[in-house]
Amino acid sequence: MPDAANIGILQDLTCIAGLALFLGLIGYRWLRLVRPHAAWNHDGLVISRPYTDVDLVVMTASLALLLSSVMKPVEQAAGGDPLPDAGMIGLAMLVNLMFCALLLIYLHQIRGLNPAELFGFDLIRRGRRVLRAVLLFYVPMLVIVSLVAQWMSGWLQNIAPGPPEQELVRVFQTAEGTGLRVMIVLAAVVIAPLAEEIMFRGFVYGVLKRYTDAPFAAILSGLFFAIIHMHIGSLVPLWVLAVIFCIAYEITGCLLVPMLLHAAFNGTSIVVMLLGAGQ
Repeated sequence: MPDAANIGILQDLTCIAGLALFLGLIGYRWLRLVRPHAAWNHDGLVISRPYTDVDLVVMTASLALLLSSVMKPVEQAAGGDPLPDAGMIGLAMLVNLMFCALLLIYLHQIRGLNPAELFGFDLIRRGRRVLRAVLLFYVPMLVIVSLVAQWMSGWLQNIAPGPPEQELVRVFQTAEGTGLRVMIVLAAVVIAPLAEEIMFRGFVYGVLKRYTDAPFAAILSGLFFAIIHMHIGSLVPLWVLAVIFCIAYEITGCLLVPMLLHAAFNGTSIVVMLLGAGQ
């Protein structure tokens, strides 16, 4: 687990993000009262019109639940929990899938929305367009995030030398058997892109865009996405990565594009770790 100092920083950032959400909703509400004909939140290809105040409440509650592990008392959050084993990773994957399923059930059964249409999955039939978008974003994504990660690493070394790597990275690097590594690959390349993209780009970004605008929604949803990973060293790179996912989603209107980019990024990171371990 992160140490007390890092947990404290993450908690401060969570409070700042929560305050930004509150002030942003008020500010954009005022702008719409002043300019009732403005509809900049409907620009782009991501559908946001169907969302209502109920979805805003559900989104806020979901974020509070996801961030609850960050907002524990510092001593408890930094209590030195053991590194995750195969059972813990499997349980985490199951929880992520259940959370994702509950969100889809809520949208379809309670709200009467079609998730396939809402998230642009009906565009999958245009396979070449989706593949072309993924290939177009892949290299710039890797370059930009790598540069930001290098800058962040150098900056942190000057402030707090030797920040630990993420827990799953340590587990993957020290795993002796292939079974645990296979589970980590499955979690990183399949489960995380599916669950996190539906939650953060599909739902959180969409709802925030409905009540603010696309840039604000991308920045704030990206910050929440980075915080839940609970790792200071990768906070800014993950934030930038999340914004890139939002841009790809907004340009294409198909959530499958950031899903595939997410899977490609995590897969590339794993390959780099394997190559580094083999040297």
